[in-house]
Amino acid sequence: MTRKAFVQLLPLLVLYVGVFLFFAHNALDFGDEERYAMYAENLTKGYYAPRDTLFLWNGPGYPLVLTPFAFLDIPWIYAKMLNPLFFFLAVCFFYTAVRSFASERLALVLAYLFGLYPPFYAELWLLLTEPFVLMLMSLFALLTVRWFQSGKYRFLVLSAVVCAFVALTKVFFGYVVTTVLVLSLVLAKCSRTARKTAPIYGIALLLCVPYLIYTYRLTGRIFYWSTAGGGQVYWLYTDQPGEFGGWKSDVDVATQPELAHHRAFYKQLEGLDFVQRDAILKKKAVENMLSNPRWMLFNYAANLGRLFLNFPFCYKYQHPRTLLYIVPNGVLLGAMLFSLYPLIRFRRYSPPAIIHACGVSLVYMAGHSLVVAMSRYLCTVLPLVFLVIAYVAANLIRIQAPEHSAEN
Repeated sequence: MTRKAFVQLLPLLVLYVGVFLFFAHNALDFGDEERYAMYAENLTKGYYAPRDTLFLWNGPGYPLVLTPFAFLDIPWIYAKMLNPLFFFLAVCFFYTAVRSFASERLALVLAYLFGLYPPFYAELWLLLTEPFVLMLMSLFALLTVRWFQSGKYRFLVLSAVVCAFVALTKVFFGYVVTTVLVLSLVLAKCSRTARKTAPIYGIALLLCVPYLIYTYRLTGRIFYWSTAGGGQVYWLYTDQPGEFGGWKSDVDVATQPELAHHRAFYKQLEGLDFVQRDAILKKKAVENMLSNPRWMLFNYAANLGRLFLNFPFCYKYQHPRTLLYIVPNGVLLGAMLFSLYPLIRFRRYSPPAIIHACGVSLVYMAGHSLVVAMSRYLCTVLPLVFLVIAYVAANLIRIQAPEHSAEN
């Protein structure tokens, strides 16, 4: 990345800092913020998940970043201040990756479109994983482009390390890593791209083994990433009339009148640790799927809407901020669909890095459509999606005026 390009992108950093300063505060009062802080504090005490409850909801990637703040008792507002930097680094990595396929001017335009994408801003001032993962995935996109283009092993190793860190931060990505690895091994004989893809995910999975050993020793279960899966599939595959998915917390079940019919089932979970709860919730979800598959298909279709448009949710009042997702994601979805034809039409000429980005994006989105989804989760893979769209815009689409014969 040139100094000129860096300076041209600096207004985005100013914007990120400005948005952060306007909204940020020291309190941890939104969603998962307290949980990440708790895990970071646990790490300073020599353990991660509490052994009495086995509360293994998130991977240790982001809490490891927060551990110095917990250890030194630094106010959490300073940890949140990393978010604008994470965002700006993500844009810089994305710009550098796009420069491999586009001119400097077009890459700059595409980097600004990426950096101004509205859904990214929803967590800019919060102690959540999204800004950190956006940076990691943008760096991963850049490193994989370098690996496929140059074949230098340092890019292979760095890609695998960053990929592993993503999986340890967003544990769902661990299943993506495993799926892509298996698919790459199956296709290795007939695809050079698959042969170069397999080592990335093989090494990444090996780097995650210490965490999986830890979860095995804690829970007695093999290849166990998190205790959150049961709750996600339970709420997606609920068979109650008028419900079409959308995760609800224990507090929601206890306090919201419209969820009263779930309380008898949740009463059975009282006194159980989170591993036991996870197993019971998954079993109930499977029973619901088998008892009413037609309704489950409806829930699945609604889940696709939540993944791409953050809509619809049951028992939830609509808010104007939904437009923050529906409008830009509608445009993004249109760009994705528009890119399909040139990608398929010229698939033989597509660089391996773009084929890889397409494959990982499809695996991620297909997998996340099977569990509780919202547009916040889609943001994880968007650096790869934007990279594919950028390649199509720069190389497979030409805009020109029609030629008309002179009329005399």
